[in-house]
This record gives sequence, C-alpha cells and structure tokens, in this order.
Amino acid sequence: MNPTAGHCGVLYTDTHLSVRWSAADSSVILDGEVDVSNSAALATALAEARSERGEITVDTGALRFIDLAGLRALLAPASPAAGDAVRLRNVPPYLCRLMEMLDG
Repeated sequence: MNPTAGHCGVLYTDTHLSVRWSAADSSVILDGEVDVSNSAALATALAEARSERGEITVDTGALRFIDLAGLRALLAPASPAAGDAVRLRNVPPYLCRLMEMLDG
C-alpha cells in the first residue's frame, strides 16, 4: 500500500491487530493488540508510512493492549535527528500512563 497514493487501505492485519492508512486525514489507524508477536510487522508498516511522508500521525484510540515490544515499534519511526516525528492521537489512558512511567 502506498500511503501517498490517496488510497485508504490495510497496511497490515493479523488476528490481533489491524493497521490501516487513512487518506482522509493522512494517518495510520491501529485497532487491536500489539505484542511481541506482531510488533515487527507494526514497525515495518509504520516505517513504510514514514518513508512516504516523514512525519506521521498514529491514531491509537482503538488500541486495546500494547507491550514494551509494541511500544518500541510504535515509537521507532521517530528520528529527532532527521526531523521525523510520530504524533499520537486518541491515546488511551493506559498508554498515556505507560509512556509517563517510562519517561521518568
């Protein structure tokens, strides 16, 4: 799926997670659960989206669970040195708390 082609579609899907590109608002939408079993696939999908646009917005509103491997995959596309960023939208309270705990 080429995110800049103006299409809306699935970047990745398995029995626990769906990663979709929304051309309507140029975002990546996560739905389901991310853990060590699918975190590499998430990282690949986000890297593909980032390579097309640089900065990406990830909607995590439908994300029900994420472990440390998933959190690393979610934030891996951010490269401050290159000016790339990952913006999170609709962040569930549990994910806010997790990021606050890890931030120190």
